[in-house]
Amino acid sequence: IPVYSVKAHKEIINSIDGVGGLGIGDGAPEIVTGSRDGTVKVWDSRQKDTPVVNMEPMEGETKRDCWTVAFGHAFNEQDRCVCAGYDNGDIKLFDLRNMSLRWETNIKNGVCSVEFDRKDINMNKLVATSLEGKFHVFDMRTQHPTKGFASVSEKAHKSTIWQVRHLPQNRDIFMTAGGAGNLHLWK
Repeated sequence: IPVYSVKAHKEIINSIDGVGGLGIGDGAPEIVTGSRDGTVKVWDSRQKDTPVVNMEPMEGETKRDCWTVAFGHAFNEQDRCVCAGYDNGDIKLFDLRNMSLRWETNIKNGVCSVEFDRKDINMNKLVATSLEGKFHVFDMRTQHPTKGFASVSEKAHKSTIWQVRHLPQNRDIFMTAGGAGNLHLWK
């Protein structure tokens, strides 16, 4: 029997991530979900049936399929961010403390995976992968007022990059997983 169960979204849930509790980031133990219905929701299993945060398109906006979500910036009891990647190339960073959209950009192709180098520190690096075989590394500590976060892009695979994961022991090292069965280790 599940210890927690809820009808979370109207359509398929594409991605899930967790933070808090067990020493993985400060604050409440929460789960974030991203769905084809265009919403990103944050759940606390101690609160039955209702998300603690529901981020959805404004009235009249086109809903985009959310393919990937990741927690980050969970270094104290108050601060926490969620990054979401969408089918149209949008990347959105939501500030959960201020309940606002902190930053957004578009990488021109569907975003398959996003991950912070660590969840439980001040934001440092964010990697996003895409359908076109590119990954984008954003320096989350260097933000220009109009141009956004400093970044570098690399054409890494000849096919879609479906996943990115950082090495927990060394956050400067990450691996990408490509659609042709390739793994590439990056530093």
